[in-house]
Formats: sequence, C-alpha cells, structure tokens
Amino acid sequence: MRVQRRRRPERLIMIILVVILAIIVAVYGTLWAAQRPMHQAQKTAYSLAVSKGKLKTTTAFSQYNGTSSYYVVTGTNSKNVPVYALINTNKHHKTTVVKQSAGISRTKALKKVWSKRNPSKVIKATLGEYDGTTVWEITYLNQKKNLCYEILQYSNGNQLKSIINI
Repeated sequence: MRVQRRRRPERLIMIILVVILAIIVAVYGTLWAAQRPMHQAQKTAYSLAVSKGKLKTTTAFSQYNGTSSYYVVTGTNSKNVPVYALINTNKHHKTTVVKQSAGISRTKALKKVWSKRNPSKVIKATLGEYDGTTVWEITYLNQKKNLCYEILQYSNGNQLKSIINI
C-alpha cells in the first residue's frame, strides 16, 4: 500500500510570506526610485537658497513651472525675517528673495480664488515668476472637474492671468 505524503502547511505559509515580502520590497523600491528626483531637487534648492539667497534657515520647498521653472524655498534670512527664495532652475540659478510681508499670503491668494471661482479642489498653490513679476499660481479643478489656473500678483493679489477649462 502506498502512503501519500501531505504537504506541510508550514511550508505553504512560508512561501506565501516570502512572496508578500518580495512584493512589499518591490513596491517600496519603486516608490523610493520615483521620489528620488524630487528629493534631489529639494536638496539642491535648499543648498542654493543658503548660498545664493543668503537664507539662514529653510523650512519648505515647492516647484513652479511657468515660462521658466523655479525652485521656491521658504525660510528666514540672517535677520530672522521670513522670506521666499525663488531660484531659476537654469544653469545660472538666478535667485530672487522676497519678504513674506511684501505680498499677500498663500491663504489670501487661495481665498481670492475660492471666492471668485469656487473650485471643487485646489491642486497646488505656489510662488513663481511671470513676466518678471513674483506671482502666486493657483492650480485647481472647477465644478466640472476641468483643470484651471489663476495667476495672482504677489504684491497685491491682482489677477494677471486666468486659464479656465483646460
């Protein structure tokens, strides 16, 4: 009489755990690789803000992509005044530093867009330069879920450009 061997449940559980572990490692590795360029850009921006913009501290980073691309770093200068450093991403890294008190806040810019356009979702609000002027660019989805942009002058909040229903 022939005896059938049974597979041990421990072995099956071990195989399942190894497969799950491999999937987790693959997902983590993919996410890490996808985020690497942004982390490198942030590191470069902080370094340039300190060296070219003379920032003492750096607290936040964003990117603006208009007619030119900019790294935008929030921080303080040597006198502990809150400032923004706008760093052109071209090879010369022209840096413009503006005091936060010299213009409207991000919150005020968002309130202007909310009151005028009533977006369903704000995607991004970042500083940048448009036609040589420091601006807030608000990217949002309108009620019809179409992509829209508002460009507001940083110094006074006046609308410079509006692109609706892309």
